[in-house]
Amino acid sequence: LCGVLMALKTSTTEELFLKIFKFAMLVIMSLTLLITAGSLVFAAYQYNQSPKTPAPAQKAPAKSIDTGDFLKQLKSESPKAEAPPAVDAPKPENAGKPEPVKYQDEVVKIYACYKESNKQANIGAINTGDDEIENFRKQVQRIADSKNADRGQAYVTDAAKVVCDILANPQVTEYRKSRPEPDFFFDVVNFHIESWDQLKAEEKKFESEEEARVNREQQEEALRVEVSKEAAKLTLLVAAGAFVLFMALALYLIVAAIETNLRRIGLGIEALTQTATPAPVAETAETPPVGA
Repeated sequence: LCGVLMALKTSTTEELFLKIFKFAMLVIMSLTLLITAGSLVFAAYQYNQSPKTPAPAQKAPAKSIDTGDFLKQLKSESPKAEAPPAVDAPKPENAGKPEPVKYQDEVVKIYACYKESNKQANIGAINTGDDEIENFRKQVQRIADSKNADRGQAYVTDAAKVVCDILANPQVTEYRKSRPEPDFFFDVVNFHIESWDQLKAEEKKFESEEEARVNREQQEEALRVEVSKEAAKLTLLVAAGAFVLFMALALYLIVAAIETNLRRIGLGIEALTQTATPAPVAETAETPPVGA
């Protein structure tokens, strides 16, 4: 009986520790299930990443030539006349062919403004004959149609506006009254050329930077998506590992449960066997001998 009690006590202690161990296993299994589910969700999110479309390249903000810059030059010192910019030499295939007549209206307007400015400044009459106007028109056409510059019709239209605005300015009129310089007209024309080219250079720089920004953001997005897909693959490996661990622990608990049940059955059988066996009868000296 004492042996049975000791066996039961030992079995109870073992069962207690087994229960604690099984509880720990259940906690770990729960964590592995959470890790598996979370990893699958995260992997799906990462794998479905797509590159975001960057903001389209912006056009350069429209700017106009500030005539005030020319007026500031008048206050500091007289602007120096410069020779018109060099133009491209005509191509051989165009040799001998007459150039088309362009920008006639704009040149006539510019010369009319020049004539009126001379009148307001009390400067003698200038040569505004057809030959003089035509020579200036040809010069304007070569400058406007230069292959190395971004000018064209827009340049000539703006030149007519800016040059007339400057020549009609009262400050320019007062300046010309005190300094009737013959080359002042070309100072104004060259100011417009330089200002126009500077604005166009700034516009090209701005648009070039915008295109570079778009290309850079596209490359960054492509790299980000590629990294996300690689992260999705690694996360799937983590999910697979967690699930394998879960299955291994589940298998261990099944085996442990079978072993516990078998132990209980064995202890029960042993207890029943010991209880059913009768105790031996002890012999005494008072027992009469056989045949007495």
